[in-house]
Parts: sequence; C-alpha cells; structure tokens
Amino acid sequence: MTIFLRAIFVSCVSAMLVACGGGNSTATGPGTTGSATVAAGAAVTMAANESVMVPSGAIVTSPNGSSITINGSSNRVSTQVGATVNVPASATGPATNLVTTGQTSNANVSTAPLTVTALAGSATVTAGSTSAPTIKDGTGAAAILRGGGHLAVDNDGNVIFSDKGALRKVTPQGVVTTVSAAAQPYEWDGIAIDTANNIYGSGASVALASISPATFGASINEMTASGALLSLYPNWETSTSNIGVGFGGLVVDSKGNLFLADQINNRIVKFSPPNGWTVFAGNGTAGNADGIGTAATLTLNTSDLGIDANDNLYVASPGIFRKIAANGTVTTITPLTRVPGSTLAIDPAGNIYTADIQMIYRTAVNGTVTAYPFSGSTDRISSLALDKNNNLYLGTQGLGAQIFKVSF
Repeated sequence: MTIFLRAIFVSCVSAMLVACGGGNSTATGPGTTGSATVAAGAAVTMAANESVMVPSGAIVTSPNGSSITINGSSNRVSTQVGATVNVPASATGPATNLVTTGQTSNANVSTAPLTVTALAGSATVTAGSTSAPTIKDGTGAAAILRGGGHLAVDNDGNVIFSDKGALRKVTPQGVVTTVSAAAQPYEWDGIAIDTANNIYGSGASVALASISPATFGASINEMTASGALLSLYPNWETSTSNIGVGFGGLVVDSKGNLFLADQINNRIVKFSPPNGWTVFAGNGTAGNADGIGTAATLTLNTSDLGIDANDNLYVASPGIFRKIAANGTVTTITPLTRVPGSTLAIDPAGNIYTADIQMIYRTAVNGTVTAYPFSGSTDRISSLALDKNNNLYLGTQGLGAQIFKVSF
C-alpha cells in the first residue's frame, strides 16, 4: 500500500514571541528555577524580582498597556514590575515559559572580546519571505538560508546544517551547497558527524507511518562520507498527535552510538547501529531530579545536545545544565551566575557555550562565566557548534539568516 508523503513540514525552531503594540517586554531563553506556575484561568501582577512559569497562550501586559502573547515553549520574557500575566482557561499545556522581573546579575561574570566572521547568508533576507520564497545556494551573502536548524562541523572545517528540512554545507570559504534536499528522501533536523565524516540526522519520516489514523513517524538517517543515503531507524517512534515527533539535537560518541535530545518527551534516546534503541536518560516526566538513566528526570528547554571528549552528554534546563555520564548518571551543573540562552554547545573539556541576543556565554567547568559581546547580528542566535580547534559557529534567524565563525 502506498503511504502518502507528509503534507506538513515541521520547522523545528525555538518558539518565538508574537508582539502586539510594542512595549518594554523582551524575550530571551529561560533562566531560573523554583518559579511558581500560573494555572489556567489565573492571573498575577508581577512584583520586583518575581518569576513565574506559564504555558503557551499566556498574555503578558506591561503597565503601559502593551502586551505580548507567548507562543510555544522555552521562552523567557523579561518585563516590568506591575505587569500582569494572564493565563487563559484554554491554555492548559505544560508551563515551560518563564516570565520574570528579575535581572541577570553580572556577579562572577567576566567579559572578553572575540573575532567574528560572517560565512554565509543574508543579514536582511530569510527563505520563506516574499523576496526569497525558497533557500538558495551561493557564496557568502548571496546564499539564502531559512535558519533555525542545527549545526555540526566536519573534520575538514565544513559546517553541515539542517535548513528547512534540507541538509546543507558551507565551506570555510563561505560556499553554500545543498547536499540533500528536503524530503528527498529524508527530512533533516539534528545533525551529528563522526570521525570518518559520516553525517547522521534526526527528523521526520517523509511518509506517514499509517494513513488511518494519520500517524507521524520519526527516523534516524545517515549520509556516508561517500554520499550514500541510508535509513538507519525508520519510524522508530510514531505519534498520531505530534507532527514534530523525532526532531531534536543529535550527537555521536567515540563508540559510534547516537544520542537524541527527544525534547517533546524530556528524555535522551540512545541508538546503537546496527542494533536497536533505548531510553538512556529521563523518563518523559518533566523535572530536574538527579539519578541514573530513567530514574532521573529532565526538563529540556532546548532541543540542543552536547558531548565532551569523555562521552559525557549535556542538556539545558531552565537556569541550570544537566550532565549525563557515559553510564547514564545524571547530575546537575549550576553556574555561579544565571546564564540566559536557548541553545548550547560543548567543547572537549566540558565547557558550556550558550547564546543570547548579541551575547555569547561560556560556563567553565568550575562554574565561572565569561560573556562575549557579539555584534555580528541582532537576530536570534538559534544554533551553536564547535570545530576541532574550538572555533565556535553560530546560526541566526530573524530579519535575516546567517552562519558566523567566532574565534576567541
């Protein structure tokens, strides 16, 4: 029986805020813990240094009357004292968005410069806009990106990235090519590259797993170093309600195992080609309890996943980081200063990189934080990756969509 191709493409990007009428609220990534949850049908007036967690659909109204509606998950909204937060009775989803009147402390934060090079993409155009309806290959600013996907860097310094379901490459010289178009035959989201330059991707199965009822599938795929496309785990997970099933950050360890940040299920899934898959950490229940394997709970406020030289995994939760050892033991890393941002990368030593608008943060193994002002773009930094020389690459999405190289 022929299964029809999935009609709806899911662009798995961090949720953004829809603003009405301007105002003084700003959005970044979540960054605190211990916040009260505002229930559906309830409203609060924000006091000084107060933080609350709310679901998608919550409305934040500043004292001057301007308002924003929070769409999606894992947003951080900084607002004023006296602002009201209203959660409609119909907003019954998980409370994963942070609204706060607190300010990020500069205590224990040093500042350092960096060198920024724009590799590819336009500062003023994104694919999907009226002026550029589709992605476009080219060199430097002539290339058109959609942005919002994941990045990885191969052994030759090429940045491999997912872009609107396609697999694309930008060379160190800024030449962008599409190496696998969206849905031909796979959709690409999370990206991992092994030492042999084989590329692995997470994402949706292009074909529905079933028509009646409509069932969406998740797949893990591979593009070998020679260019062959392989389906490693077709429809390893399915859902009749969530078309984003299977999307998330992907890493590969020194033994060739793949790990997926299964954000919608708050868990880490391990794939051991050519064998099967298992839940490596987390159990689907949101939380921050340390433990071993499925005895631990995770709250993944980003789909990014990092790995260090010792095969330890790292994920971000609101205000903290979680470290998952090679034996599945989950522990909590608390920076000396709260670090904003909703994307993550890890260097071989275990230093953690995150990014906010026009700022990159490095949380060292000892918890100290260094802030690096980033003036390359005012757009949202949606993805990070490091090469073997610890150069950082970042993708942006907003008015434009670009990829930058950052040297410290």
